[in-house]
Amino acid sequence: MLTEVLTALEQGNFQQAEKLLATLPPEDPRVLLCRGHLHLKTEQLEAAESNFRQLLRLNCGPKLTQMARRGLEKIEQLRQQQRQQAILETHTVVGVEQQGVLVLEGVVAPEQRTTLARLLATMFKMDPYTARLLIPSRGWRLIRTGNFAELTVYCQELKQQGFSLFCVPLEVLTATPVLQVRYFTALEPQPRVVCTSSLSPEAVELTFTWSQVSQRVEGLLPIFEQVFDRDRQGRVTHKEQIQDYAQCCDLHLLSQNQILRFYRGGYQFHQGIPLNQVAEVTQSNLELDQNTSWVKWRQLSSLWQRHCGDRPVWQDFTSFAETAFDFTELLSKIPPHINLFRREDSPWDAAFMLYSSLAFHRARSGSNR
Repeated sequence: MLTEVLTALEQGNFQQAEKLLATLPPEDPRVLLCRGHLHLKTEQLEAAESNFRQLLRLNCGPKLTQMARRGLEKIEQLRQQQRQQAILETHTVVGVEQQGVLVLEGVVAPEQRTTLARLLATMFKMDPYTARLLIPSRGWRLIRTGNFAELTVYCQELKQQGFSLFCVPLEVLTATPVLQVRYFTALEPQPRVVCTSSLSPEAVELTFTWSQVSQRVEGLLPIFEQVFDRDRQGRVTHKEQIQDYAQCCDLHLLSQNQILRFYRGGYQFHQGIPLNQVAEVTQSNLELDQNTSWVKWRQLSSLWQRHCGDRPVWQDFTSFAETAFDFTELLSKIPPHINLFRREDSPWDAAFMLYSSLAFHRARSGSNR
């Protein structure tokens, strides 16, 4: 019967081969091999891969194992051909030179991690262990930058396998205007702020409504300082340590295509509306020095918590930033729109801008979080 199946496959009589296989024991390794080849010839690549991998797990001898591995190699060759064709077609739509980023999001179930690592390894031509390190335990993971057409094809293929990803052109990430808020001049009947931008150092006044705030992005940016220390031999050395953190919060006005950026160090607490008169006062705040910038920042953040606390909040910046630092060339192309007092530039600033821009794009494209 198996001889008849092989003859039908060689002659391209796939319906006859399917009919014959249906009469044979499905758990027979030789039947699995034949069914894998049938699915391969009919371009049912996922089903063919499942058959070949099931055969490998059975450990049924070197000959069948080698044939199953050859089947898997053929599947990858076909997939690579399909990718290249899809990339060429995408080039005609988005152009050849456009660059982008590919982001993996959400928590991958433990039983899916091996499958995803294998897919990433074959796509990006890396070993499975390195590919597995790309899979986040939570939040987002920036896993690739490069040609936008290629990334789009990778994204679509991985989505078809049930994984959650998104791909964004680099020019989109740098196109949204960012206004750095200096202080509030009014809260009623509508909030009004004085702000500056990287395009113009002159302060401008902007009026908006709390209902226009679609979401907010929060993060802590470390402030580094050179400090003195002594080694075991008592010699004085210099090293860099985190001395403080700058709190940042972006309010996204999607309908206005604007980002309002608040950050401790940029907000002028001594100007505009006194925050202690409009913010909610808590017992913990009463116990602290009311003149510290930390307390004043709490008073400031209580405003958007009160007026738009029901909107989505993105707060996984730190874990995302740690993955973004592997892409120094990308970060060098992201204007940070943050003017912190630093002795030298820090990639943390550009990473926060990237994180906020990705969240802005996700919301604007109508994709689920």
